[in-house]
Amino acid sequence: MTHTLSALLCAVALAGPAHAQSIDMSGTWDVTFNTQNGPMAASMTIRKDGDKLAGTMTGPQGDVAMEGSQKDKTIALNLSVQTPTGLFAIAMSGTVDGDAVAGTIDFGGRGQGAWTGKRRGLAPTASPAAVQTEKPADVSGVWAFTIETGNGTGTPTVTFKQDGEKLTGHYSSQVLGERDFTGTIKGNAINFTIEADLQGQALKVSYSGTVDKDTMKGKVVLGELGEGTFTGKKKQ
Repeated sequence: MTHTLSALLCAVALAGPAHAQSIDMSGTWDVTFNTQNGPMAASMTIRKDGDKLAGTMTGPQGDVAMEGSQKDKTIALNLSVQTPTGLFAIAMSGTVDGDAVAGTIDFGGRGQGAWTGKRRGLAPTASPAAVQTEKPADVSGVWAFTIETGNGTGTPTVTFKQDGEKLTGHYSSQVLGERDFTGTIKGNAINFTIEADLQGQALKVSYSGTVDKDTMKGKVVLGELGEGTFTGKKKQ
């Protein structure tokens, strides 16, 4: 679920003995979570203070604060996510290897999954302020989506307009009708949300996934009605 999806963290490895090179996890990380419902993408900004880690994970539901610790190359990260059924804690653990990290995630006792992360690179002689901005994938145009949920299959048409990392667009489906939406595209991680009205009830539909050239896939959360997976293919 996006709220499970929405929760994520990346991290660092502590320095070893005094003569060992210190690993600084500060920076922005692109993270992918592999769950039973498919991959979920997020980005994280991390600050390091001694052996403590703190930062923010950005996903479909916005920004979530996180904190953790590290010992040598082993990291532990924690955050809390608000869902329609209440607040629950998410715990991440992993090992860091240079600009890559991998480990496991526990979705508050509601399942487990694996996750990987990659730090956005720095110029060889640059300071942390010179972090290079990864060019976002180009998703502008008309896409044909296929949605799979426990209640059946849907085939909406989604039109994206892109301005850098900002997305606006139009969503057309038999269930939700004609709806405009907003979202973001950071690297190959895409997130967008549709505000709809279904039989007099407000409904927020959140998409999160990854883009690979003219295709994309990921997870969709239909408010309190459930969740599913989606695939998309660019038409024009």
